[in-house]
Amino acid sequence: MFNYGMRGSNKKFFDAKNVKIVKDDVLTTDEIKNGEIDLIVTSPPYNVDIKYNSHDDQISYEKYLEFSTKWLTRCFHWLKNDGRLCLNIPLDKNKGGQQSVGADLTTIAKKIGFK
Repeated sequence: MFNYGMRGSNKKFFDAKNVKIVKDDVLTTDEIKNGEIDLIVTSPPYNVDIKYNSHDDQISYEKYLEFSTKWLTRCFHWLKNDGRLCLNIPLDKNKGGQQSVGADLTTIAKKIGFK
């Protein structure tokens, strides 16, 4: 879902009768309609200073959580009522101070409406 550092311009990476893979920026894509997705699998930036081509991966933790709120909100709206989100993130990180990334993103997701 995240397009950070990905090459190529095709946004619709794969499309079949019941499967669609989109390679685009989660914050700006118009390839996905609300309520049409059964499953989102994503590995968002970790904010541990990985060198992406188009994303600053070393922002303040507060800004990282604001960014995460934005993309999690979009994902929530795209999912069907019984849809699922599979998220690959670290449980915590030590770079820039100890933060419980997994717990913080879970809290944000619940506030948005994930169960």
